[in-house]
Amino acid sequence: MQTLFKQAVFIIAVFLVAPFPVTAQEQLEDLSFKSGTWTYNYFVGDQQVSYSVFREKLNNRNEGLANMFNVGKNMSITGAIIGGIGSFCLGYDIGTRLAGGKGNVALLAGGGTVMGVGLILYYVGEGKMKKTLTLYKNVDKNASLTVDHSFSGLGISLNF
Repeated sequence: MQTLFKQAVFIIAVFLVAPFPVTAQEQLEDLSFKSGTWTYNYFVGDQQVSYSVFREKLNNRNEGLANMFNVGKNMSITGAIIGGIGSFCLGYDIGTRLAGGKGNVALLAGGGTVMGVGLILYYVGEGKMKKTLTLYKNVDKNASLTVDHSFSGLGISLNF
C-alpha cells in the first residue's frame, strides 16, 4: 500500500512539474537585416532600427559579434561596388556589339570576371552577416533539463 502511494505521488508530481523547464533560458530579441536598394535595413523584432542600435545589441551579447557583422557588411558593400563596375564594362561591350559596333574582347572578358568576383564577395559578405546572427542566438546558451510526458511515457530532455 505504501509503495502504491509513493508511485501515485510520483506520477502526480511528474504531471504537475514536467511541463516546466528546470532552468529558464534568456529570451533574446530577434535581430534581422534586409538588403535595400543602396543600404541595409536593420530590424530588432519587427521594428526597424538604425545600424548603431543594431550594432549595440550585437555588442552587448558578445563584443566579437559586432566586429564580425561589420566585416561581412563591408565585404558585401565592396562586392556590390566591384560587381557594379564589372557589370557596367560587360554591359557596355554587349551593348556595343548589339548596336552593330565592334566590341572589345578584353573589356568583355574583364568586365565578366570583375562582375563575377564582385558577386562572390557580395554573397560571402552576406553569408558572414547571416552567420553572425546565428551565432548571436547561440552564444552562451545555457543548458536546460526538461522532464516531459507523452502518450508513450516519460522523457527527459537535455538541451545545450
